[in-house]
Amino acid sequence: MSLRTYQWPRLVILKPSATVFEAARALDNNQVGAVVVQHQGRAIGIVTDRDLTVRVIGQGLDPQTTTLATVMSNEVVTLPLDASRTEALRLMQDRRIRRIPLVEDGAVVGVVTLDDLLADEAAPLTDFADVVRAQIGEGGPMAPTRLEMQAAKRRASRLDASYRRLMNEFRTESALSSIEQADSGFLVILSALVRRLTADEAKDLIAQLPLRIGERLQSLPAGPDKTITEAAIVAELARRLGVTPPRAREVLDAAVRTLDANVSAGQMQDIRHQLPKELRAVFAHA
Repeated sequence: MSLRTYQWPRLVILKPSATVFEAARALDNNQVGAVVVQHQGRAIGIVTDRDLTVRVIGQGLDPQTTTLATVMSNEVVTLPLDASRTEALRLMQDRRIRRIPLVEDGAVVGVVTLDDLLADEAAPLTDFADVVRAQIGEGGPMAPTRLEMQAAKRRASRLDASYRRLMNEFRTESALSSIEQADSGFLVILSALVRRLTADEAKDLIAQLPLRIGERLQSLPAGPDKTITEAAIVAELARRLGVTPPRAREVLDAAVRTLDANVSAGQMQDIRHQLPKELRAVFAHA
């Protein structure tokens, strides 16, 4: 079985100039353990949650100013999407790692982790014994699959909570009547924004959103789509929500305020720099 099933899920990609604070927020929103650092379409590093603890907090560095280039591991081990689960396990054992970015045409398109492979009910636990021994330095017993599945359920619960928290914040800010309306309106706005940005900038934005939202934006066509305008966004919002254009514009402004509160200032600044003058004015509200 190839690793194509792990294309895009739980994928967080940031630039080397992103700060540790931005990475920590992205890890929390997506409930993952590592950030892939990418430059000019190529993976150049990886930063794990342990790196943030040991190399930043342990060294007394400021997370608001320390960049990922400072703390990332430069040797990135990758596999192509067509590699097998056995190849991934062997590489994890040889290099004593728990996660491997997956690449296609040089660009990172997914990540496979030891936990992902463990959660595969079709995989016998004996396949993982050597990997675990290599990483912990002993031959202790493996945890049963049932416990791994319980851990996966807890991660899913945290992902759901992150999504609900953002939707409740937007619903309150926009005065929409339900979470369903908030979800529909927010998705209209984010879809338009992602399509208007370049592919790399869109990925950076998606990385800072809760995974339950980001996973629905991954399949959008790569931008920039110059047909995206303020009028087009307002018209689609009005149609989707069944409201007047002035009310739709209020919802758009509320979405911008919600993004400002939940996406790093540096990321929002990068987004605004890419937008044309008309949309830059729309997304300039703090």
